Amino acid sequence: MLFSNNEKDKDREWLPIIILFFFSILLLFLNSIGWFNGFKLGVSYILGPINTTSSNVALKTKNFFSTLANISDFRDEYNQMKLDIAQYEINNLEYELLKIENEDLKEQLNLVNKDYSYLQSEVLNRIETDYLIINTGARDGVKEGDVAVLGDSYIGILIDVGQYTSKVRLPISKSSFLEAYILSTDDQENRKILSRAVVNGSSDGIKVENIGMNSGVKNGDIVVINDSKVGQNLILGTVVGLSEDPATTTRTGYVSSIVDYYDLINVFVRVKDGN
Repeated sequence: MLFSNNEKDKDREWLPIIILFFFSILLLFLNSIGWFNGFKLGVSYILGPINTTSSNVALKTKNFFSTLANISDFRDEYNQMKLDIAQYEINNLEYELLKIENEDLKEQLNLVNKDYSYLQSEVLNRIETDYLIINTGARDGVKEGDVAVLGDSYIGILIDVGQYTSKVRLPISKSSFLEAYILSTDDQENRKILSRAVVNGSSDGIKVENIGMNSGVKNGDIVVINDSKVGQNLILGTVVGLSEDPATTTRTGYVSSIVDYYDLINVFVRVKDGN
């Protein structure tokens, strides 16, 4: 009796397989005679956009991960580009500095006073607006009181000389007092001295004072240093902001320096031969 029940159970296990087999044959037959064409078209209509969207998403995903994979290469190329640009700027700056230095040297050689020697000096630092630090010192033979020039332009006077560097007091310093004269801007043959004056530094700029009221001085005339501490005939700049008060006996104004002290790279220390 038990054996008979087991055989029935085994027959039942084969039944679904047999049913599935005949069902598959039926589906193949129905498909071959075209019964499922409408159904397949409907499924294609529904799944077509899904397939297209899935393909686009897959492509974008692929591109995204490809970009991520290349980010390291992009970063390396970008960093190298920055290094190349920095090196180019350094090289260009070195060229500009050499160009300026050569121009300064040529100007100095053209305007050199044969009674003096000139030591080319590099500007190392600026202390506020009043002073420069240069790389010429006692070891180079300079001393306090020597004058820094650029061509025929007055730059300042050395007030503190170390072994390797010196401190230069600029005309804008409040401690700077110099005698000067004012020269007309006429052509070389007709140029003449219009007035004596005193030049001193201030927080507002370089002042020029004690100009004769009836001297005929006007804005744009040339201020020339003529002081026993410095020497003669060093150009400082031009007159600007000249006062027009008729109640005073003298006129005042300011000096527009011929040199921009902030842009100075080189100066020349004038040393008298035989010192």
